[in-house]
Amino acid sequence: MLASLNSQKGTALITVIMAMLVVMLLGGAALALVTSQTKTVIGFEQDINALHVAEAGLHQYLWYMNKEGGTLNLGSEQNPVLYPDAAPRGAFYLEEVQKETGRVIVRSTGWMLADPASKRVIEAVIVRRTFTEYVYFSDDDPENIWWSSSDRCYGPYHTNSTLRIAGSPIFYGRATYAEGLEYNPSYYNNPQFRQGHAKVSKIPFPSNNNQLKTIAQNDGYLYNGRTSIKLNANGTVTIRNKNSSPVTRPLPSEGVIYVNGTMSSNMFDINAGNAFVSGKLNGRLTIASSNDIYITGYDPTNYNFNQPEATDGISYQNTGFILNETTGVVTVTGSGQDMLGLVAQKDIGILTRGWFNNPNTDSARRNITVHGAIMAITGSFKNTHYDRYPTSPAGTLTVRGSIIQKTRGAVGTFNQSGGTIVTVTGYAKNYAYDPRMMYDNPPHFLKPENSGWEIRSWTER
Repeated sequence: MLASLNSQKGTALITVIMAMLVVMLLGGAALALVTSQTKTVIGFEQDINALHVAEAGLHQYLWYMNKEGGTLNLGSEQNPVLYPDAAPRGAFYLEEVQKETGRVIVRSTGWMLADPASKRVIEAVIVRRTFTEYVYFSDDDPENIWWSSSDRCYGPYHTNSTLRIAGSPIFYGRATYAEGLEYNPSYYNNPQFRQGHAKVSKIPFPSNNNQLKTIAQNDGYLYNGRTSIKLNANGTVTIRNKNSSPVTRPLPSEGVIYVNGTMSSNMFDINAGNAFVSGKLNGRLTIASSNDIYITGYDPTNYNFNQPEATDGISYQNTGFILNETTGVVTVTGSGQDMLGLVAQKDIGILTRGWFNNPNTDSARRNITVHGAIMAITGSFKNTHYDRYPTSPAGTLTVRGSIIQKTRGAVGTFNQSGGTIVTVTGYAKNYAYDPRMMYDNPPHFLKPENSGWEIRSWTER
C-alpha cells in the first residue's frame, strides 16, 4: 500500500514538472513572438520614417530651386544632411542624376540614425512650369466654342476659363480648367478623360512678347515691317523684308527672329509687324512678331503666285512624330533636335485666302502641317478664312507641338449628321503633343509669370 502511494507521488511530481516545462516553453515562445513582432513593428516604422526622410530631401531640393540666392547642400553617404535640423533623427543625401535646361532628375537616399542599414531611395523628375507642357492652352474659351464628338486631345489640356463639352470628345492627357466644366444640354454628353480632369487655379498669361524683341535686337535678327521667312532643310533661313530681295542666312546665334512694325488688320500691309512663315526647319528657332504671324502652304518669299512652291506648312527636317490613335501616345523619331516657337502679339493664322501680289487668290493647301509651339498672346490660332477655304472637300490641319492662345479660334465649320461630325469648310483638327515639350522649349519661349519648379513624377528605386 505504501509502495503504491509513493509510486503515485512520483508520477504526480513528473506530471507537474512536465506541465511546468510546457508552460515555460509556451511562455518563451510567446515572449519570442512578442519580441519578434515588436522588432518587426519597430523595423517597419523605421522603414516608413526612412522614406519620409528621403522625401524631405526632395522637398529641400525643390525649395532651393524656387528660392532666390543661397546654396544647396547635397550631402553624401559619408557626410549626409541631418534631418530635422533640431534634434535630428534621420539623414539623407542627394544626387543630381541629370540636369538640363528646365528639367532635373534628383535621387534622394534617406535613413534613420537609429537604423543606418535600412535605406530608402526615391528618384524624382523636377521641371519648371511652362506653357508648352500643354498640347492645348486657352486663356479664355468663348461661350460658343465646344469640344465635340469629333475632337481628340492627344496630350495635357488647360483652360483658364470653362471647359465646354458637346458630345463625346476624348482627352488622352489630363484636362484642367480654372472656372468649371459645362455640358451642352442639346447633346448626349459622354466625354472620356483618360487621365482625369480637375479644377485648378489660373495660370498667369503674358501681356506681350517684348523680351523676345530685346533678344533679337542684341543677338538675333530684328526686322521692321512685313517679313517673309522660309525655313530651309539645310539649317538656314531665307528672309524677305518688305519688297527687298530674298536673303539666305544661318539661324541666329540666340535662336530668335523678331518682326516689328505697326498694328494693322491688313495682313499684307508693308509696314505692319507681320511675319509669313513656311518650310522645313533644321535646328532650333523662335519667331515672334509685334502683330500677326501667318503660316503659309507655299514659299512666302516668292510674291508671284503664278509660280508657287508648295511647302504644306511647317515641318522638321530631322524630327518626326508617330501618333498611336488608340492610346494617344506620340513617339518622337529621328534625332529629336529640331524645335520651333511662334509667338505673335495678336493672331497666328493659317493663310487660306490672298497672296502678296493677289489679295483675292485662293492660297489654301488642302492639308497643312505645323510642327512647333504656337502662342497668340492677345488673339487666336485660327484659319484666316475658316468659313470658306479650303472646301469641296475640306482639309486636315495636323499640329504636333503645343497651341497656346488668349482666345480659342476656329479652323473650320462642321455639321452633325446622324451622330457623325462632318467638316464642311476649312480644316478638321489633328492635334497631338510633342512630348519633348514637357521638359524642353524653343529658344527663349515665354513662360508663365513667376513660374516655379515642381515635382512632375517620382518613383522608388
